[in-house]
Amino acid sequence: MQNFLNPKFCVYKILIFLFFCSALLYAEDRAKPKNGPTSESKKSTSEKTEMEKGGATEATYLDLVYAREKAQKLKDMNMRDIQVLQNLANTFPEALDKGTFEKISNEYKEGLKLVYRMDYVAAEKTLRANRENIYSALEKASGVFRTKTGALLNECADRMADIEMQAENAATAETVRLMGIVEENQHRLSVGYQQLNSAARAERQRRYPEALSYYRLSRLHAIHLKIALAKDDNEKKALREKYMYELGEKKPANTPAPSEKPSKGGP
Repeated sequence: MQNFLNPKFCVYKILIFLFFCSALLYAEDRAKPKNGPTSESKKSTSEKTEMEKGGATEATYLDLVYAREKAQKLKDMNMRDIQVLQNLANTFPEALDKGTFEKISNEYKEGLKLVYRMDYVAAEKTLRANRENIYSALEKASGVFRTKTGALLNECADRMADIEMQAENAATAETVRLMGIVEENQHRLSVGYQQLNSAARAERQRRYPEALSYYRLSRLHAIHLKIALAKDDNEKKALREKYMYELGEKKPANTPAPSEKPSKGGP
């Protein structure tokens, strides 16, 4: 009885008990069959690997909802900017050649077909690439407008300076008449430069449609001013013919923009 109550004896018994329990658990674990991958799991893993190698991934419901919203938004934004490009291609070909416009237009049309086919993931991808190409074309057009419009305004400013010098040195009826035109149009020249600066600011911020709008207004002021400062009627007529599309005095043969409605028999 004393040995049983002895603390050292109790600890010794407990250690023996724990040793036998551990041995039993170890033996039981060794007796269990190891669960290896079944043929079905191997097949599933193999198929998944093949899909990943091929780049094929199944879109989730949320992916489709997101792609649909983005595709619809891109469709509307791209169409607005394509209409801007269409006007540029028709009235100022130096800023955008028709080949570039047709390429962008056809790319948009492909994205539009995918929207009507409800293939929103592919549509979003196509229209996003189309958006990048549109902005690249708008950026290039803005640069051309900036250079050409600035040069045109400078020509008008130089012409006004020449007229004033002539009026100061030799006051004839013609120089007096021209000096009156200069005084009447100084505000137009100032507004033209203000529009040019606003356009350049918008261009630096990559707001190209807004920049082009300012450039066109600035260019119209410069064209009207150059015509007003012409030496005679023949020069005025020649200038009107040169800028007739931009002045809207003659409408160009339109380059058709892609329609947002599918053709009959289409998807």
